[in-house]
Amino acid sequence: MKRETKKVLAEILLILLVCSYNPMFIFAFIWVFLHELTHIFIALKYGCKFYNIGFHIFGLNAELSDINILKDKEKISIYLSGAVFNIISATLIYLISFRYNNRFIEESINLNIGLAIFNLLPAYPLDGSRILEVILSKKILFKKAQRIISIISFIIAGLFIIIGIYIYIFLHSLNFSMIIGAIIIIYITRMEAHTSMYITMGNIVKKRKKLLKDNYIENKSISVYYKQGLVNVLALVDRNKFNTFYILDDDMKLIYILYEDELIEALKCYGNMTLEEYIKGKS
Repeated sequence: MKRETKKVLAEILLILLVCSYNPMFIFAFIWVFLHELTHIFIALKYGCKFYNIGFHIFGLNAELSDINILKDKEKISIYLSGAVFNIISATLIYLISFRYNNRFIEESINLNIGLAIFNLLPAYPLDGSRILEVILSKKILFKKAQRIISIISFIIAGLFIIIGIYIYIFLHSLNFSMIIGAIIIIYITRMEAHTSMYITMGNIVKKRKKLLKDNYIENKSISVYYKQGLVNVLALVDRNKFNTFYILDDDMKLIYILYEDELIEALKCYGNMTLEEYIKGKS
C-alpha cells in the first residue's frame, strides 16, 4: 500500500472516530498511542532514531531506524516494552479502582490487558512475532524462522475467523473486529513473505552500521553446491553475521569463495543466475 493511500485511509479513520462521539474510541486511541510512545522511548534509550509515527487503517506504529544493529536482548526489550507498559498501567489503575471507580477506569483496565495480550500474539505484524523472530533467528536461518512465524500467523488468523463464525452462529452477533483482525494478519503475513529477500538484503546493508558501532562482527562460513541460484544462496545468509560461501563442484572441490557483499552486487547486476554461470562470467 502506498504511503499516500495510507494517509487518506488514516484521515477517513480519524474522521470516523471523531464523528462517532463515543469517548471510548478516543480512550482506546490514547492507550494505543502511549503503547507506541513506550516503544519509542526504549528504542531511543538504546540509540535508535525515531522518524515517524505511522497512522494507518491498521492502527498506529512507531517507525524507528537502526533496530537491526542492536543486540538481541535490546531488540526484545523494545518489542516487549509496549506490553509491559500496558500491564503496569492496568495494575496501577486496578489499585486506583478500589478508591475511585467508574466506566473509564474499568475500560482502561480492560483496554490495557487486551492490548498487552493481543500484541504478544506471535502473528505478523504484532510485537509477539518480532520477539519470536529474534529468538528463532538465533538458532535457525532468518528465512526459515520467518516461514515458521508465517504458519503460526495464518493459524491465528484462522482461529479468529472460526471464533467470529462461532459467535455469529451461536450468539447471533457479528463480531467485525475478529474478521478484520484476521484479514489484517493474513495481509501483512503475505506481505512479509513476498518481501523476505529484500529484508535479507536490507539486513546485510545494516550490518555495516553494527560493525561501525561495535568495531567487530562475527563471521559465518558455509559450503554450497555450484548449481545453486544466487537467491537460494541469499536465503542462507545469517543476518547477524558476515557470511562467506565456499562454492564446491561435483567432486567437492573448492572452485570459488563468495562473500556476502559480492553476492548482493551479483544479484543487483545479474539477477537470479546460478553460481556456475556467475563464476564462468568472472573468468
